[in-house]
Amino acid sequence: MNQKINPHSTPEKNISFEEGIAKLRALVSEMESGSLGLEEMIASYGEGVKLIKHCEERLGEAECKIRELVEKGGQISLKTREGK
Repeated sequence: MNQKINPHSTPEKNISFEEGIAKLRALVSEMESGSLGLEEMIASYGEGVKLIKHCEERLGEAECKIRELVEKGGQISLKTREGK
């Protein structure tokens, strides 16, 4: 099932992290191809920024869920980003 990803479709709030990453990769590939004009490149860049924000939000949600699970289990400690 190798679906072609449309990187220009609006990132919906309900797409998964994996779908967001796939769209971002397709967008980057298109931008790197050199086939876009300046206006298209700027629009693609803006779309990429939205996709990155979306993926960061999904990661933040996953981190919160993991923290909750760890706190409930009490056996595993989770290092925070600040504690790297």
